[in-house]
Amino acid sequence: MQRIQRWYTIHCDGDWEHEYGVSISTLDNPGWDVQINLEDTCLRNAQLEYKLIQRSPTNWIGCAVKEGSFNGIGGPENLSEILTYFLDEFLPNNTDTEFTYRLHLPMFKHQGQLWLIADAIVVSESALKIVSLSNPSLPNSYEWNLSADDELLNQIASNLFDMHPVFQIGDVVEPVVYQSPDNMLRTFLVAPAKK
Repeated sequence: MQRIQRWYTIHCDGDWEHEYGVSISTLDNPGWDVQINLEDTCLRNAQLEYKLIQRSPTNWIGCAVKEGSFNGIGGPENLSEILTYFLDEFLPNNTDTEFTYRLHLPMFKHQGQLWLIADAIVVSESALKIVSLSNPSLPNSYEWNLSADDELLNQIASNLFDMHPVFQIGDVVEPVVYQSPDNMLRTFLVAPAKK
């Protein structure tokens, strides 16, 4: 379950989670029904014809991609098998390495207050690899904590040429969701600060 939570987390960018997501429900025969939306993810172009593994009337799984979603169904004891199949086989075999995610990198001396915008690709269900950085000398290359005071923002704006992100191109990070405490709709994916 932790792994599918991480998959969900790296897609929470303030937009995706409002329209798409992951759902797990039960079937009446009995069993599990897993729906994972692939729109606006590195799996957006993935295809999978229905594949059934039938061991007994209560031990089975079936998986397919339909209408932009991974659909996995299975017997009452097969939920973890469906999720494991998605994460261990489907994800690595269908990842579009050209698809990038918007990521925000903490800045030295301003961690928790200022993040440089970057692009990253999927490495696993929980990790992204940084492939490009915004120009740190341009003000529109940043996101900032809305609770930062005007004096700090003015100080930062006057020293953009001295700004340095904590991470660089090629670094692999396990991002988390930042949600501004004063605005529930301001959500973006950040790389955690290096220790």
